[in-house]
Amino acid sequence: MAKPRGRYASPAQAERRKRILRETLKLLQEEPPAEISMAQIADLSEVSTKTLYNLFKSRSGLLLAAAAQTRADIQSSANVMSAPAGISRILELTRRTMDTFQRSPEFMESAMSVVVGISAEEEAEHHRVGMTQKWFHEALLVAKSEDQLLPDTDCIELSQLLAASQWGVTLMWQKGIISVETLRRQAVIKHCLDLMPFCRRETRNWLNDLLGSLTTTTQKPGGNAQASEARLAS
Repeated sequence: MAKPRGRYASPAQAERRKRILRETLKLLQEEPPAEISMAQIADLSEVSTKTLYNLFKSRSGLLLAAAAQTRADIQSSANVMSAPAGISRILELTRRTMDTFQRSPEFMESAMSVVVGISAEEEAEHHRVGMTQKWFHEALLVAKSEDQLLPDTDCIELSQLLAASQWGVTLMWQKGIISVETLRRQAVIKHCLDLMPFCRRETRNWLNDLLGSLTTTTQKPGGNAQASEARLAS
């Protein structure tokens, strides 16, 4: 019996997958997801449609993988990874994610359409929504080990709350209910409100100060909120 092969049999195959995702992301920046075909992606990536189906199983699977790559890039970015582990890194990821919405709203709307449009079966297979919760859970475990959270905190449940908040506010933006500027501010506000009941006093007080700066209507954009966040990072 042949030995099971790894996810990629060679560096060349791994590079080919990166190229496919790169070209798919370019298309998502230019066209609505519904208008993107496998043949179009195959042509730009210089592979056959059979290769696309072998790697990603379906068109939705490929679009989901491309959308997920955007978040993975943000998660591994220098800005996020340089933030202190735990609560500060969670808020930094949220801010940087929302920055991407502000810089590239059309692209992020396309990426959101891909994720929101998947079936329960596709989510069970690809875990695109669940990956957000998984990242939060891992960050919360670090926060708990750093004594930022109360000892009896259920990190799984809290990570679900954080993921639900983030998806909820982004869905409101996608449906045109709030502006992208409001999206960025409310995403951090929601995370502060979700986290505060579970935090130890020092972290809770810091979050309360940050929350106050974000909800002050007279503040200048990027002023008090960033200064408050910088205090925890120091």
